[in-house]
Amino acid sequence: MEMTCKWLDLEPQMKEIPYESLTKNLIDSLTEDPEDNSDGFIPIMELHNAHFEKAQLLQDATSDIIQQKWAEGTDLEDIRKFLQSWAPEPYRNKPMPKGMIQAPLGIAPNSQIWAQTDLSNCIFRNTEAADSIKVLVKSLKSLGKTEGPTSQDPKITPAEGLNLVRIFPRMRNLHEIRRDWLSDEELWLAIPEGETQTHGLTHVPRHAWKLMVEFFLALNTNIGSWIQNLERRDMMLLGSLAENIFRFTGVYARKKQASLAVILTGWKCWIEFNTMTDDKNPRTGWFLNLRISGLISTNKAEKAVSWNVGPHGYKGGKEEIHKIFDQGPPIICLQDVRIPKRRKHSVKRELQRVFPHYWIYITTAQSPRKDCRDHPYVFSVLTALHSAFFPKVMQIRCPHSRKMKPDIRREIDGSLSITQAQTPTGTTFQFMNIYSFTAANPMGQTEMWTTTEKWISKQKSNRIIMQGDLNCAHPGC
Repeated sequence: MEMTCKWLDLEPQMKEIPYESLTKNLIDSLTEDPEDNSDGFIPIMELHNAHFEKAQLLQDATSDIIQQKWAEGTDLEDIRKFLQSWAPEPYRNKPMPKGMIQAPLGIAPNSQIWAQTDLSNCIFRNTEAADSIKVLVKSLKSLGKTEGPTSQDPKITPAEGLNLVRIFPRMRNLHEIRRDWLSDEELWLAIPEGETQTHGLTHVPRHAWKLMVEFFLALNTNIGSWIQNLERRDMMLLGSLAENIFRFTGVYARKKQASLAVILTGWKCWIEFNTMTDDKNPRTGWFLNLRISGLISTNKAEKAVSWNVGPHGYKGGKEEIHKIFDQGPPIICLQDVRIPKRRKHSVKRELQRVFPHYWIYITTAQSPRKDCRDHPYVFSVLTALHSAFFPKVMQIRCPHSRKMKPDIRREIDGSLSITQAQTPTGTTFQFMNIYSFTAANPMGQTEMWTTTEKWISKQKSNRIIMQGDLNCAHPGC
């Protein structure tokens, strides 16, 4: 808010701004950069107008229903079901982490009580132009009933000819003001270097719920890993703010240490943060930054990671494997992780507890052959897909030839993993994670590639991404 007022040449302490003054200052500020074409702002404003018009219509259509449901004693559990049905993929109709339901309603994190204005304001803030009034009214009327609320699939429908990859004009003066403010606040890491291309979805506010869910998952599991992931995604301001609030090296922790008070972490820190009362209202500021960051992202190419962990296996390479997960790549394929069958589920639970945003699949099989320590060799691969990029995932079993030797069939079961995933836009991919046999085992190598070839030849209409340690050297090399 302070930066916006400075950009518009307004007094920060102003409570009400005359409409004529605000309009003139806004137009002057938007057109001050000679390299910006004012026509570039028109599609953005059209999208926002459609968003606010629908929000007003929905608020008018639902206010009486919300009043009635509150009078009937509808509890927060029913409100939870409604918000879950309204959430974007991959979280729609799925359980929300502790604290997430209270956040959009603007109530205390442990509160089980809601008021009519809480839900009404939540609907107004989070309405999108594509929302159906009929469907939303039906969902609200079903609150407290056995069938539960249902909601339509939200669709982002940009204006015709609009390129969302470069939706924001330069507005260099605003960015300079932002850099100065970050310097004054000593948020050095948040100061951008060079020009970063961004795209914005501020007209579809529920898109920000994805980042909010991430925050509450991290709050209850591993906040440090989430902060590192924010920084990797160029969300440096949000990462710096989270560092100051929730990490031992932050401003909050230093103040506690100076007063010899107990330094709270995770959920307890969040509870205390919500009880703070001062002029700046830190809780409101944090959620504002969280929402805005969730709606503006950089045009950055994501990468897939593939690594043969052997001879260390998962146990010996655990620290490096966790570093890979910390970076948050959409696709992680690990080979030769040597996870025995008895530890398969415990390793999966451990990874999902620390990195809850990932779908994790492990294949494992014990070979009759022995390793250098005279232990049975364990063939095992691990595939992890980030749920923000792939909200729907399933593992597929690859059939083998009946003529294949049982030992080789078992080893291929542990060395070949096929996972099918769907992106938020509905595009389906198949990921093949392969740890192929070396040239020292020509029969196994041949059977592996025959099995793989037969599978690929049947997937004529599917997009397939193959990763792994393929060991393509010809027998005898």
